[in-house]
Amino acid sequence: MIPPESLSLSYISNSTILRFVEKLGVNLDIFYRLLWRHIFAVELTKRHFNIRSEEDKRNFWQRIWQRFTDQKNRKALQYLEDWGKSFWEETEYRIQEVTTKLEDSLKGRIGATLPKGVVAGNVERIASMSEEQKGKIVERAQSVVNEVQIRQLSDIMELLDQILDDPQKQYYVLIDRLDEDWIEDALRYRLIRALIETVRDFRKVRNAKIVVAIREDLLERVFRIIRGSGFQEEKYESMYLRLNWSGSQLLEIMEKRLNHLLRDRYTRQKLTMTDVLPKSVEKQRSTQYILDRTLQQPRDVIHFLNKCIQQVVNKRGITAEALKKAEGEYSRDRLRYLADEWHSDYPNLIEVTKVLRKQPARFAINKLDKACEEFCLEFACANLGANGLHCRSYLAQCAIQTANAAMDVEVFRNHLIYVLHRVGVIGVKVESHESYIWSFGNKRAVSTSEICDGTQVQIHPAFWRVLGTVTRPG
Repeated sequence: MIPPESLSLSYISNSTILRFVEKLGVNLDIFYRLLWRHIFAVELTKRHFNIRSEEDKRNFWQRIWQRFTDQKNRKALQYLEDWGKSFWEETEYRIQEVTTKLEDSLKGRIGATLPKGVVAGNVERIASMSEEQKGKIVERAQSVVNEVQIRQLSDIMELLDQILDDPQKQYYVLIDRLDEDWIEDALRYRLIRALIETVRDFRKVRNAKIVVAIREDLLERVFRIIRGSGFQEEKYESMYLRLNWSGSQLLEIMEKRLNHLLRDRYTRQKLTMTDVLPKSVEKQRSTQYILDRTLQQPRDVIHFLNKCIQQVVNKRGITAEALKKAEGEYSRDRLRYLADEWHSDYPNLIEVTKVLRKQPARFAINKLDKACEEFCLEFACANLGANGLHCRSYLAQCAIQTANAAMDVEVFRNHLIYVLHRVGVIGVKVESHESYIWSFGNKRAVSTSEICDGTQVQIHPAFWRVLGTVTRPG
């Protein structure tokens, strides 16, 4: 497993020369693909040949040169030899080495074309340059980037396929935690896009597989922001394996978590959820009550269970009262975590959920018109003159336009319902004969064009407590 923060990719983000040429319009995507291929080629080679010492390296070279004598494979091996000792260093060192080589090449190639007084890497001076000057620099810099060793690394992958020819020895490289703040967003999206392209390329290596664990909303954001000409997302569908969790699987996770927490502390006997939960809560089986308040994700049931256990420290068991109290804390946390997950797209998410406060669990969409109108006026007044990301976001702009009578409140309402459905706060019924549609669990998406005055809304039970949802008539 390779966590992205261990790769020292911040070195790229801090490179003044790379920022300089990218700001001018140079496409560095081919370089980012080079980095990922380099990382994977090295990690797989080191693991397969168990290279841990200088002697291991010598043995490797002796074996590999004797085995592959044809010209094409020798070219691939030349790549390893060109990098010499640094090829076997820790990954973060190798990333810095590859980046430094590109930086030096860029400085050497574009130095003569820079206007007097402009230093490569001085982003602030770009505005003072003419379009002709910028064009010459971009042309030279792009040629440098395009000359990186992608061809040699393609040969390396073909060589790896021959080296890893034993079907009994299969390798998996897992990349996880891409949704964390391991690098600034703009560069993170480009690196993830390059990673996905590299995964597709690596399918040529039969006994090695690159597995990327990524949230679907992050993948969607990457494709939306980093789109090249002629991009077709459906071409990537064959690479996806979407993970969905059934109620029985989530219940099994809860029981494993329970036994892990209580192991050797209170009992050596294996426990089930029915041993520690009350039989029912509000006339519903306790386990189902918990499952209904999750977005069908393991972290939800684990978090809910942890909150339950915190309520009964030094007590005999989890009562219905304790479970309800735990639900309140879980509900507040779940909304906050959801807002964190979607902050890049919707930084105002917690604010806009105010329109759902004190609403029934199910209602017709037009019941929100007055709440939406009040929210837009309050938001516009509270943020008068502000111009940060908070006010430039999608929903914020819609709210301000509505407050200024530049957008009908019904249009804002439909945009709001689309967002709240997309993130999982609500389900919608767009046709009377259909059931409620949810965005999670691999359900279909709903577009704003499908949302109309006849649409019915259901607030997800996970958010009833934090939103003060009315669940009983009267």
